[in-house]
Amino acid sequence: MSVSANQQINHSIKLSVATTNDQQAVTPISVTARIDYILRFSKQAVLVVGDNASTYTQLARQYLATLSQPPSTQKLTTNTVQDENIAFVVASNQLNDIQMRCRLIEQLFANTLFDPEQSLAVSILRLAKQHNGVVTIVIEHAHALSLQLKYELCQLVDIANKTKIKINVVLFGQEHAAQEISQNRRIFDKKISIIDANSGQVIAIDHARFANSAPILTAKVLFRIGLITIMSVIVLFSSWFFLTEHENLTLTHLFPDKVMKHQVGKTEPQVQEMVTIPPNAHKALASTDDIYLALLDKTLPNPPPVEAKSAQRADILQALVLSEQKSIAPIKAEVSKKEIKNETDVTLPIVLNEQYYLDNKQGGYVIQIAGFSDLTVLANFIQEYKNLKYFSYQKSLHEQKFIVLTSQVFTNKAKAKAALSQLPKAIQQRGAFLKSVSIIKREINTVKG
Repeated sequence: MSVSANQQINHSIKLSVATTNDQQAVTPISVTARIDYILRFSKQAVLVVGDNASTYTQLARQYLATLSQPPSTQKLTTNTVQDENIAFVVASNQLNDIQMRCRLIEQLFANTLFDPEQSLAVSILRLAKQHNGVVTIVIEHAHALSLQLKYELCQLVDIANKTKIKINVVLFGQEHAAQEISQNRRIFDKKISIIDANSGQVIAIDHARFANSAPILTAKVLFRIGLITIMSVIVLFSSWFFLTEHENLTLTHLFPDKVMKHQVGKTEPQVQEMVTIPPNAHKALASTDDIYLALLDKTLPNPPPVEAKSAQRADILQALVLSEQKSIAPIKAEVSKKEIKNETDVTLPIVLNEQYYLDNKQGGYVIQIAGFSDLTVLANFIQEYKNLKYFSYQKSLHEQKFIVLTSQVFTNKAKAKAALSQLPKAIQQRGAFLKSVSIIKREINTVKG
């Protein structure tokens, strides 16, 4: 046992003796016996909970006093008692998990390297195997421990029992510690026993005493309730608004009455201008010609006398069809006229020399100076290079007529290259290149075919 642990235990014993001189020790003795029984047979971690700090603190000091007592003579002669390593720590809300781990391990194993961020179930178990002794951990104010540390201590005892290492963990604290364990009973099941500090009785982890202790309206639950309430109010308000304002959102109310009257007033003069009603309209009825002229917004120069003849249904349909045909016919004629003009009125700015290439029997190479699909661009090019000697032919490119300007025919490629270097730099930069006469003949024959 470390020096600091011995000092704390001796101090605890003095306090325990001072506080129990004038009191009966029935309850502490029964709780201590219950703790020993659970550690020996159930082999689980023990949590002693009391109503107030003085109750479970007195029991903790009494339990430490029993641990510091020397073993009996019988146990010494049998050589079955191992060295007991005890750690006593008073937990506090001011201490985090790393600080608590450091205090426990430093009391149990002095001058030993360890990782404070590692779980107690790993670090203490590894060090206990190296020292070969009984390890007892006593913690006061266990309700100040985090849920993580409580689980690590219970897991430490559970793993130690499976590996035949004796490790005891006894916790003393308020009932809140038991309530937290009960809320997370799935991870603490069969790993810890809860004892009542007043009666010394074992309390089940799922006892009704701890079931309703957790607050129902936590901060998370209140946030969800508030969010659902706000969303419900928004939905109800939106539904009420659309139901009450449905009539105001219809299309009939988008236009004011004055605008509607203005539009109706505009159509009446147009109807009066298109249809002229003679003064004796009640005596004479409209004929087929009158209906046709009214549709075309025209009148006869010298209208013939109107016979007392009513227009039949067939006459009205004939007038409507006639008006449609006459209104469409001029448009078709105009379109066809434009198409004919584009096809016939085409004049090339040059004379094609296709026969020049076809008459060449020896073959050779030419310089393709440029190619044009737009006759306006071709005319501008010829105007710009008036002193340039060239021949031309026509080929088909992407189903369009394409006019190509070339140089004269050279007998070999070397002469064609020399002539290419003598052309103006602007033409060379346009992409002038060498082409064989045989290729030109195929292009010309393709167009003619």
